[in-house]
Amino acid sequence: LICALLLLEACTNTTPDIIKPPVQQIPIPSNACAPNFQYGYTDKPSYFPGDKVIAFLQSNATIPTCRLDIYDVEGKLAFSVASGLFAQTVATNASENGYGFSPTVSFNVPQGLTSGVYLIEQQISFIIKTHAQVDLMIVYPENTANAYEKSGGKSLYSSENRPSKVSFLRPIALQSNCVFCLKWFATLRNISIGYIADRDLDDYASIERSNLLIIPGHSEYWTRKARKNFDRFVDTKGDAIILSGNTVWWQVRYTDNFNELICHKNKELDPITEVELKTVNWYESFLNYSIHKSIGGDFNRGGYGLKIDNGWDGYKIVNDASPLLYGLTLKRGDILKLPSGEYDGAPIKAFDSSGFPIVDNDELGFHKIELIGFDKGSRFNKETIGTFIVMQKTKSSGIIINAASYDWCSANGMGGVDGVKIKTITSNAINKLLKGETVFSN
Repeated sequence: LICALLLLEACTNTTPDIIKPPVQQIPIPSNACAPNFQYGYTDKPSYFPGDKVIAFLQSNATIPTCRLDIYDVEGKLAFSVASGLFAQTVATNASENGYGFSPTVSFNVPQGLTSGVYLIEQQISFIIKTHAQVDLMIVYPENTANAYEKSGGKSLYSSENRPSKVSFLRPIALQSNCVFCLKWFATLRNISIGYIADRDLDDYASIERSNLLIIPGHSEYWTRKARKNFDRFVDTKGDAIILSGNTVWWQVRYTDNFNELICHKNKELDPITEVELKTVNWYESFLNYSIHKSIGGDFNRGGYGLKIDNGWDGYKIVNDASPLLYGLTLKRGDILKLPSGEYDGAPIKAFDSSGFPIVDNDELGFHKIELIGFDKGSRFNKETIGTFIVMQKTKSSGIIINAASYDWCSANGMGGVDGVKIKTITSNAINKLLKGETVFSN
């Protein structure tokens, strides 16, 4: 070959092209990592195709090479990578500062992989984003999942020595309040869907390529940037569907490296000097950012739905003419079965002769608001009203459909007795908003 190339060069007086060896692909071992893999986490919550994922894994044995499997949210194998496994030591104060594992494996997200929620060995969830224009953008509530997670021994709800921050660099379970909707979204056809995590919502570019935002599950912890971007989107560009309750309840911040979620839950304990950034409940007047002005209701008015109350463990239908109920036989007074742990509620000014609430739009000041259904709950030993509403803040703003239950996407809702009806309502909401059809009855 060398002689031939020298002869070619001598004859043509040109330099031949360099023959490059093929790119070496690391072979995927046939032996699975799963028998020895225990748990782990990734370096970030979300990635674009082509990005590098760094995974930190715990094992009960040292395995030089094995096959690490990555699945989609429906449980289908998406791709596999070569890895190894070894035992690791959990750092002290792991809930606050992270588990401190050494990297186990890194791999690049395959180009062309569909945007969605994926799980390493069916456990470690991460999100694949997209640069494409999409119909729907799903915002996974990673902040709330982290706030409630107890791995390392502590959460933001620990009764003793509650930390003021929790790390994302620790095992965090896929939120159960979200999972049935995530699996259902993956089955939708003829609709383009993108996924992002809460942290991505701080950057408006992550949502400006979409027409409709969906907030599923239990989305309780929001940064100020995320709220402003959500409001900007609805006020100037698109629509939103909130399939969550107890939504926008705590203001949070991230550390500079975005590895920890900060929430002091007390104005005096938060050292930040800018008062409007204090990590307390969003209803505090000194934050100057009303919850119900953004989403039409709040948890104080909605309350707990699964404690002793006079409700129906679901929404009593108020407006059976709502286009959202198209294809169903629900009539005024019927119950959409949806046992809900927590609701959001719009302000109520009175009850009609049938005992149905009347939304106080004088307080809200919206261009239009319509009540679809309600349930009775409780908070501070007082009766509360959870409200399923459709709202439009101004004539030029987008529309928000607020299902206002944190069980809409859970085993009690989309996975429950009336799951088919809840899927139908959700499908109606998505399709009508995307087609520009009315979601108001008048």
